[in-house]
Amino acid sequence: MKRRTFLKTVSLGTGIFLSGNHIFATDSNVNSDKNSETGLTLAVQTWTFRVFDLDVGIRKIREAGVHFAEIAGGIQLAGQKKRASAMTREERKRIKEVLTENNVQAVSLGGCQGTTEEFDFAVEMGLLRLQGEPPFDKLIEISERAEKYKVQFTLHNHAKPNKYWNYKETLQRLDGCSSWLGFCPDTGHMIRSGIDPLVAIKELKGRIFAIHLKDLNDISTEESPKSNLHDVPWGTGKGQVEAILHELLVQKSTITVIIEYEYDWENNLPAVTECAKFFHKTVSVKKIDKD
Repeated sequence: MKRRTFLKTVSLGTGIFLSGNHIFATDSNVNSDKNSETGLTLAVQTWTFRVFDLDVGIRKIREAGVHFAEIAGGIQLAGQKKRASAMTREERKRIKEVLTENNVQAVSLGGCQGTTEEFDFAVEMGLLRLQGEPPFDKLIEISERAEKYKVQFTLHNHAKPNKYWNYKETLQRLDGCSSWLGFCPDTGHMIRSGIDPLVAIKELKGRIFAIHLKDLNDISTEESPKSNLHDVPWGTGKGQVEAILHELLVQKSTITVIIEYEYDWENNLPAVTECAKFFHKTVSVKKIDKD
């Protein structure tokens, strides 16, 4: 995609809203799931299928009934592991072809540090955002770069003691950053850190551009820490997935809801498909009152 075309697409699909002392840029229906009228887009993180080559993973996303993808920062091509942003020109061309063949649109790239090379990659691939855990002292610089490129950057959290595990502390670091810097919280890692994900989503209202939504077999707290937590199909565990989706609808969010299923790696397509079905059933306009 040419830069001019990309910028035009983003400008058509980008809204601005005010939250607290910040103005945040958000994508609109330009990348919305065509089967949903709710403003929530469903995508799959290709890390879900990390044991397969990226092109196979994209086909599995299609088989799960999903049309949007977040590309993992680390991928596998022809059995070789590499950084997605380090793909050769021919490899990028081939992945674009596979995306088109399977009616899947890549909307973001994970595992980023906010480098110029990553933003260039986003523009070339037609992505709306980058996602990652960059150094704290680079946040203002990255937010300015995001505004320049018109590509959002979302801050991601892994479990404690990851430096971004505490979303409340991260919120305080947004002062001085442009509106193109927001959040992509991972509710599974929040649970592993003893954080109630529903409370967190409420407190992050207006600042979430995307979300790694997960359901886990159990919860972990300071009083009762658990180490054997793993993903289960949405709606069958203790991750409050339905309540979180409802909250996002109440907030009238326009974000990408991402399935990143990190369990049963060799045979998780059935579980991912169940997650997708649960999403469409739950966010149906007819089934949930957004008022």
